[in-house]
Amino acid sequence: MAWISATQDTNFHKNFKKRKKVEATKTKTKKDSDDEHLRERLRLRLGTHTPSSVVDTVVKMPSNHGHRLYVKGRHLSYQRGKRVTNPNTSLIKLEGVEDSKAATFYSGKKVAFVYRAKREVRGSKIRVIWGKVTRPHGNSGVVRAQFRHNLPPKSFGASVRVMLYPSSI
Repeated sequence: MAWISATQDTNFHKNFKKRKKVEATKTKTKKDSDDEHLRERLRLRLGTHTPSSVVDTVVKMPSNHGHRLYVKGRHLSYQRGKRVTNPNTSLIKLEGVEDSKAATFYSGKKVAFVYRAKREVRGSKIRVIWGKVTRPHGNSGVVRAQFRHNLPPKSFGASVRVMLYPSSI
């Protein structure tokens, strides 16, 4: 095993830092500039009220993968007070949405709670409960949604799909 002196060791770290800086300041590739151009065009087309999370989701999608027309969300709870819960309104936290202004974009959008049942009906065990986003809730990107049939309490913490339609853009 070779021993490294203290001066050699510090030189190694200096060179390592220089290499990192050089890698970080590499010139932009054509793909990066194309992504920025596409992002800018989408922002102009969608308007200023569209949250950047939606634009980034659309741009980051690689062309060889399937495209999803929904934003992932989590069913947090029912709307509630200190003691009484209101099961006909569910609270949903949307992925990538951090403020109420961005959450207003999703008002009126359809929500799907997709789950797997035990018994097969019409050739499928997969079922869906549909609903729609009614309004934002609070200041952290949570929205209220009402479903055709109230979501079961078992779905707390489960994923829901917030579709990007009907679109007002």
